[in-house]
Amino acid sequence: MLAAGQRITRQRDVVADVLERARRPLGAREICDAVAASDPDVGRATVFRALHALVAADIVQRITLAGGQSGYLLCEADGHHHHLVCTSCGRTTDLPEAVVAPFLSRVEEAHGFTVDHSSFDVYGRCARCT
Repeated sequence: MLAAGQRITRQRDVVADVLERARRPLGAREICDAVAASDPDVGRATVFRALHALVAADIVQRITLAGGQSGYLLCEADGHHHHLVCTSCGRTTDLPEAVVAPFLSRVEEAHGFTVDHSSFDVYGRCARCT
């Protein structure tokens, strides 16, 4: 999962645990506060380095929250995928690449554009919040 030479450190494990317990996207400040509460020896800079490594390893995904703030989400789905994000409760549902692929194929065909990578998050209200 991690790039060659990277390992799951205690600090990365603490950050991943915070995200796993949250079960919703968290902003960096929320993550730092939660990490400080569970392990005061882990500093803010270490949290940011851990987030960077976990994102690079596709263990955590960065998404855009309301107001343009970055949110971080521990991903349970294997492989490349997208998200449905509830703007009311913050609940996030994985959206498989297979659902988005037909749309991307139409974009490629209509615009003569070759897609190298996509990041597709859909924002709205989940069934519980509508």
